[in-house]
Amino acid sequence: MAVLFPVSAQARGIVSGGAARELNSSSVSLSETVYSTTFRTVTSQITDPSEVIEEEYLNLSIAHFSSTPKYCNVRSGPGTEYDIVGRMYDGSVGTVLDGIDEEVSEDPDPDNDNDQWIHIRSGETEGYVLSDFLITGVFAYNRLEEYTQYYAEVLVSQLNVRKSPSVSSDCLTYVTRGERYQVIMEDGIDPRVYLAAKETEEGSDEEDDGMNWIKIEYSSGKVGYVSADYVTINEEYKTARTIEEIRAEEAAERERNLRATTSSPSGGAATVTPPAEILTVAPNLSTDYSSISDLRMAIVNYGLQFVGNPYILGGQTLGGTDCSGFTCYVFRDFGISISRTPSGQYSSAGRAVTLAEAQPGDIICYGYGGCSHVALYIGNGQIVHESNPRRGLEVNSVYFMKNIIGVRNVLD
Repeated sequence: MAVLFPVSAQARGIVSGGAARELNSSSVSLSETVYSTTFRTVTSQITDPSEVIEEEYLNLSIAHFSSTPKYCNVRSGPGTEYDIVGRMYDGSVGTVLDGIDEEVSEDPDPDNDNDQWIHIRSGETEGYVLSDFLITGVFAYNRLEEYTQYYAEVLVSQLNVRKSPSVSSDCLTYVTRGERYQVIMEDGIDPRVYLAAKETEEGSDEEDDGMNWIKIEYSSGKVGYVSADYVTINEEYKTARTIEEIRAEEAAERERNLRATTSSPSGGAATVTPPAEILTVAPNLSTDYSSISDLRMAIVNYGLQFVGNPYILGGQTLGGTDCSGFTCYVFRDFGISISRTPSGQYSSAGRAVTLAEAQPGDIICYGYGGCSHVALYIGNGQIVHESNPRRGLEVNSVYFMKNIIGVRNVLD
């Protein structure tokens, strides 16, 4: 992927260090008539629009481990004597918050390791990791799409997981509404693209009963198939985990293991009696409106509730995320699945329209040579978007940056 913004001197190297690995040790309502009066645009404060994109990604960090175990501890301070507050896994995306000042760090041996600890925030985790395990800035940005992951979220009360893609195949276990499982990509492509291609194939395949199936990892190291009709596929970045999140995930893993297949007393192949599937699909908000226009306004009003929230690169909730996370999660809460990355939204979300045709709820795409920033159009020449780490989620003029490269209509 090409570099999409000017390269600063700060981002021309991979952060490195010489230490050994440190392992294991308020709501806003909107109507069509108040766009220009309810919110103050801040275009005049931006002297160089290209800096907005650069600032968004300049402090990007991605954890990278070449050997096992593929994680390191996140510490409350810059040294191994500080408490462990979380764990950063291979491919975790985060933001570098600041460097360490030797004179004020109070580290007992600053000459040894002080300059090798980096203050980061990744997901809900904030703390210090050794710089040996991070790539940053432009180098990290150029590899960002390598670290996206796809998850299937279950839409029904109970759904069987099959050994192979067929309703006649053995049942391995079951999954329940709201649970999320990593999708195992077929042929190394976006599972949504894979499913769309399957749907256009002529004829039906007896092996999979003419249904669409996706492969998921339903427990650690265990995979099976679920019907794609009863899940939604979301795209996310991997992030670090707090101690509390790790414990909650371990408890959930133990519960999933209890459901999964166990060996028979004779040591033969294990079997599971399939439970009755409960295929009542949760309401889809995108169908609960009398017109597309009403849906558009509902999406805009919903997005505006989060104005003032922080920018968190790789964030996974609307309480704090990045530019493409904001648009992705706003649409996701209305039952609409789009790519998690700016370039993915530009290339595959809905259909292309002109700026003159833009309507509230469309996605405005910005970039230099490719898409590196997205925003939600709210009408009357304004957008709401996660601007960058310094500015957070705010409302601006659609022209706050001059480099508009496209508009995507996701809704009709």
